[in-house]
Amino acid sequence: MSDLDAPGWVERFTAQDRTLAPEGEQLVQAQIPIAPGEGKSDGLARAHHLLDLGYPGWRERTTWTRTAVAAGRTGAVDPPGTSWRDRPAIARGDGVFLVGDQVAAPGVLSEVSFTSALRAVRLALGE
Repeated sequence: MSDLDAPGWVERFTAQDRTLAPEGEQLVQAQIPIAPGEGKSDGLARAHHLLDLGYPGWRERTTWTRTAVAAGRTGAVDPPGTSWRDRPAIARGDGVFLVGDQVAAPGVLSEVSFTSALRAVRLALGE
């Protein structure tokens, strides 16, 4: 679920992989950017509002929660006129491979890490 009015994103990871949570539970993650001058409580308020819209009654059903702030992190952000293809190459030579969220692999957020890891393995195996 994406917030189209302000930056925000929520995903129910157990929709794709039921093994990520115990039987009868769901794993939901929200990511809400915090603007300069805002604090953690501002981000939490926006996250809670977005969760209220997408998961009515979620507060009463929550069995565990964790919050964190990642300062100075953006993941892969490509400057104007560039794309993921312009990021550092996965194959570095001499059997060295680069994997992470800011390398030459397509995707959004953690998808870049997964995609680069899969590509690095294929290259290492000579595929």
